[in-house]
Amino acid sequence: MSNLSPADREYLENALRMHNGYVHNFSDKTFSEFFNEFGINIDDTKYLINGTSKANRMRAFWKLDDNNTVGTIILELAGLVRNEELRYPRNVLFSPQMEKIANKLLHMPNKTITTKTEVPVVSSDKELSIIIKPAIYNHVRKFLDVEDYFHALEESYKIVRKRLRDITGSERATDAFAEKNFPIIFGHSPKDEVERDFFSGIKFLHMALQCFRNEKAHDLAKQIDKNIAIHYLAVASLAYDLITRAKKK
Repeated sequence: MSNLSPADREYLENALRMHNGYVHNFSDKTFSEFFNEFGINIDDTKYLINGTSKANRMRAFWKLDDNNTVGTIILELAGLVRNEELRYPRNVLFSPQMEKIANKLLHMPNKTITTKTEVPVVSSDKELSIIIKPAIYNHVRKFLDVEDYFHALEESYKIVRKRLRDITGSERATDAFAEKNFPIIFGHSPKDEVERDFFSGIKFLHMALQCFRNEKAHDLAKQIDKNIAIHYLAVASLAYDLITRAKKK
């Protein structure tokens, strides 16, 4: 996430003539090609959170990517604008200020993602907090920052499935939680029927997450209520936590 200020964003929107959904004089094709030169797929779904227009994708890019990346792109855009100003002299020159904005970002350190073991995501007026495991939170934070809860949930489910696969060799809960894998996942076989039921509960929790993930994977991106999203995210965090505790011992 970049440190681009609201004032600088507004200036860039004016300089790049973004108010009607356009960016500079790019077509859809040349806009994608411009970003591809820097190894960025501006057509990726993560940049479509505000809409599919070039201007909306640019705004999402400013929010999601780091200072160095955003600064580099702005500096290159300033060069394009400067060349146009040379060809068609104007009373107002946008390129010098664009270059200042770019260089300001390039000299800022990138925002670092927290590595705390507990990350409070939401709290109520009674100071009740929900804690998300860092392995999940650090991966989905860029989506949470822009309130893209659909992709935050989809990615959180992928992290849980990958962790299950790393431990057992399979990401399908029905296969991963075969009884022969209990010692691998939990550090030991169930000691009694109560613990066997608990292990089965964790299995069904992972099965539920995989069903939730399949629903997201086969559906178009859509708005998800923040409160519901946090509940789902907490379930993913719990599922991840319950299969990693034995590895910490």
